[in-house]
Amino acid sequence: MGKKILVLTIGMAMFFQVASAQRFQGGLRGGLVASEVAGDNLGGPNKLGWFASAFTFVEITDYTDLMLEIMYIRKGSKSVPNERNNFYEYKFDLQYVEVPLHYRMDISRYTDITFLEQLKISAGLSLSVVVDYLETDMGTPVPAEEREDFHPAELNILLGFSFPLRSSLDFTFGFSNSLTPIRPHAGGGKVWYNRGQYNTLWTFGISYVFW
Repeated sequence: MGKKILVLTIGMAMFFQVASAQRFQGGLRGGLVASEVAGDNLGGPNKLGWFASAFTFVEITDYTDLMLEIMYIRKGSKSVPNERNNFYEYKFDLQYVEVPLHYRMDISRYTDITFLEQLKISAGLSLSVVVDYLETDMGTPVPAEEREDFHPAELNILLGFSFPLRSSLDFTFGFSNSLTPIRPHAGGGKVWYNRGQYNTLWTFGISYVFW
């Protein structure tokens, strides 16, 4: 794990250096993740995680920009023991390095409502690569021979918005869903639009622009 964090740190340092050289703006973002795995029959979102990223963006027009991030994020699912689930305990923790690309739009061009004109909405795609994982059933790690193999990478669709709290500091909200499955269903079943299990998550964070 230490080597993976070192590689991510070096990657972020290079990311900032290139962004600064191109005279882009940028900063840091971090916050909480509420996640579930669609297709695992556990419901949700029932797992709390976190994310941290470095980002840079460049203006396209007076009202739009493109933003690129490099991010560490924890996804997965969880079953908390209770009477309704017969005290079943389960945890699936997936750790990713993710590279999102957002197209962002300032909607003040389309409204003069004081609150709404401060919003910036976004949509985009991201590529995630697994760097670590843990799956436990009733507190015991699931053996490799009993675990459904998951794919080492996934493609995601992203939607979100940001709202300014003060100069250079924004609250951010995001929704993300896998476009490619993270692993097959337990029974291996497939239909044309459902090829397996998918990550679904909501993020709540703070971003700070410092250059």
